[in-house]
Amino acid sequence: MDKRSQWQFVDTGRQTWKWKVSHPDGTQSESAEEFATLMACTADAAQHGYVVWKSEEERRRASQLGVMDVLKKKG
Repeated sequence: MDKRSQWQFVDTGRQTWKWKVSHPDGTQSESAEEFATLMACTADAAQHGYVVWKSEEERRRASQLGVMDVLKKKG
């Protein structure tokens, strides 16, 4: 049994987006509103548990910046 929630981002056909999620326990949810952009829809989904995966390059850059911030605070 998959223990992850299954997310969908749906183009409503009205130039707006909604998200829908199915949880492992069988419950389902969807966004309370429609969004003008996929980016806005994804941001709202993240506030409801969607995990936005960053590319390896983005993770590496964030890690490097974090290390630089720590070094600046020490120096």
